[in-house]
Amino acid sequence: MITNCEYQPKERAIYQAVLELFEEGADINNLTVAKITGRAGIGKGTAYEYFSGKEEMIAKAFFYNGEMFCRQLYEGVCKEQTLGDKVNYVLLAMERQMTKTNCVFRLIHMMADNSPVSGWIRELLKEKKEVGVVPAEAVIRRVLDDELDGREMPSEDKMKYLMLSIYSKIFCYGMLLNDDKYQQEDQRVVIRGLVNRGICREVEEIFGLS
Repeated sequence: MITNCEYQPKERAIYQAVLELFEEGADINNLTVAKITGRAGIGKGTAYEYFSGKEEMIAKAFFYNGEMFCRQLYEGVCKEQTLGDKVNYVLLAMERQMTKTNCVFRLIHMMADNSPVSGWIRELLKEKKEVGVVPAEAVIRRVLDDELDGREMPSEDKMKYLMLSIYSKIFCYGMLLNDDKYQQEDQRVVIRGLVNRGICREVEEIFGLS
């Protein structure tokens, strides 16, 4: 289950400001606390009551964005009936999200460097895992639990492999969305179908449904 984390209004204002600035193409190196708080409509002094600096603001804004996206995914997936429909819903939602903002890939790129922001991101991810609250995992787990439908769960190793495999397929699909070749809907339909069938086939094989 995805937790219903609460955020203070001023925290949300900061997160929304960061995301808006990134959507407009802001460079992380040129982004300042003053620019963020100015967009958020709050004073710098007030912002420092919640955050240590711009690095923490940016890192937490990306996590906030991911959490909100996964919460919407979770609610939508619950309304779909078949495994294929659930996977298709997730892939289509990713397309809409990627069209709106490249926050996901900026997050990935930041995690790969050694900047202060990447340090905050890795620490936040570690904290989420320690308390068992990783929204993306909750969405995938919901899909798999529904598909099991009361049958005996496969071994822990098989479940870990399946989770990792689904993650990788969805991640690779997201990467393809950045390719100019897949900006047209007809091109995305083909690759989306391949990814969907690949995930469904692997779930069916491991769950013994085929």
